[in-house]
Amino acid sequence: VFDGLLRDAMTLVGQRWEEGRWTIAEEHLASQTVLRALDRIRLPAGPESRVGPLAVLAGVADEHHGIGLTCLDQVLREEGWSVANLGADVPAADLARFLARNHAELVALTASLPARLGSLRESVAAARAVRPDDPLPVMVGGSLADDEVLMTSLGASWAGTSLVAAAAFAGRLVERAAARASTEVPELP
Repeated sequence: VFDGLLRDAMTLVGQRWEEGRWTIAEEHLASQTVLRALDRIRLPAGPESRVGPLAVLAGVADEHHGIGLTCLDQVLREEGWSVANLGADVPAADLARFLARNHAELVALTASLPARLGSLRESVAAARAVRPDDPLPVMVGGSLADDEVLMTSLGASWAGTSLVAAAAFAGRLVERAAARASTEVPELP
């Protein structure tokens, strides 16, 4: 549903806006309608939604598109992640401060327009700098994620626009985190 129907619908919304057939107001109305529909199909969050490893989701500075983050939030929760969706337009310094205060196991960023490339670079670097000895895996989504050479140069652990593929990548990380947790021996006082 996310990789087909929803993506096609949002592509149509974007095309109508780019062509000048829809105003920003109409684009926002369509986006809000999608967000309300996503809220209706979201599974209720029980206590188990707070016990998985933490994934932090954010749109880079000046990125205003956040529907992909909302979809990824839902997909990651279904994969066993606890999710902190910071939403759109998160400055790199604020992302880094949040990551430093919370024990995240994954960062997912979105950037849709070439004008956001500088912000994307800053956010990836900020996320990686939080744990220099054990860098956080960084996923990148949005239309910039389609540029494989760019994503490699940024050091993205995963990049793409398929939520199915994102879920598979995140699922492998959950398995690794569980394996690592089972081998760690707690320190005694």
